[in-house]
Amino acid sequence: MSAMPQSDYFRLAEAMLAAVGSAADKADVDTRRDGAVLTLTLDNKERIIINLQAPLQELWLASQSGAHHFRCSAQQWRDTRTGQGFAALLQAAVTAQGGPDLQLG
Repeated sequence: MSAMPQSDYFRLAEAMLAAVGSAADKADVDTRRDGAVLTLTLDNKERIIINLQAPLQELWLASQSGAHHFRCSAQQWRDTRTGQGFAALLQAAVTAQGGPDLQLG
């Protein structure tokens, strides 16, 4: 793994959190940002947590479906174990927990 400049990591990670927040707003999903942690709360009170892990230059996604770690390569956030994209795994987690369709643009 080659590290990118920390400023690039923050720019890309913050852009992804902003995209998630925007998609959540459009889908009427409650969000709460507390520092590096973004919590999505679904209508049924289920939660999905996304957080920045700056020392590792990763995004982490925690849900009832499990935990995933993502690294950015070629401006795409990919699961470090499976290679799946962040948007697909986030949508799968939201759906599995009874939430709406999120359109990450």
